[in-house]
Amino acid sequence: MTDDPRTEPLREWNRLARQNAENAIVSSMFEAGFNASEPIEKFSTWLLVGTAAVASFFITNADKLVPFIKHNGFLTCGVFLCLSCLFGLISRMFALRCKIQIATGDAVRKALPEHLAKYQEEEKKIKASATGLGIKLETGIRMEDVLSKFFAPLPRWVAWLARRQLNKHANNPQIAYLAAIKGLNQQGLFAALQAITFLGFLVAGFIFAAAI
Repeated sequence: MTDDPRTEPLREWNRLARQNAENAIVSSMFEAGFNASEPIEKFSTWLLVGTAAVASFFITNADKLVPFIKHNGFLTCGVFLCLSCLFGLISRMFALRCKIQIATGDAVRKALPEHLAKYQEEEKKIKASATGLGIKLETGIRMEDVLSKFFAPLPRWVAWLARRQLNKHANNPQIAYLAAIKGLNQQGLFAALQAITFLGFLVAGFIFAAAI
């Protein structure tokens, strides 16, 4: 019975409905994952401020600290502090990028259905009029023209990267979330590196101080 040609439309309907539901669930999971960006950003900011304060103390009291941890120890601890600050700044940059991408994606997902719904109503009227006149018109949104107009004022390298991303993931239904998820992963990675290098500063400080 499953091979009956009469059931083919029903089976295709079932496949599309299941596929759409699965894609919607994955999209909701991505959107829920975006909530992790804010606490990571707060942690990174708190650690960055603390690291900057420690570095300032380290520099202003260099003459008092060098006798305890020696010259090599002071340089090693300074390198760890600088790396921690650097990773913190990079994490903050990815947090800002992720926030912009999430806000932009939300705005597009909200406005796009409204514009499409309005156009579909107009398209029905146009097709009906064309049928009455016995002519055939090309309808439908020309996405290539839309993207060309959108990319036109952007820097060439930005437009090139965006087009490359679109071509690379053209068949992925989650393409709208990929860049933000990648940014979130990088934000978390550099926040982790920031914490690790700050711990490295503490460990190095204890090691050099104990070696006296």
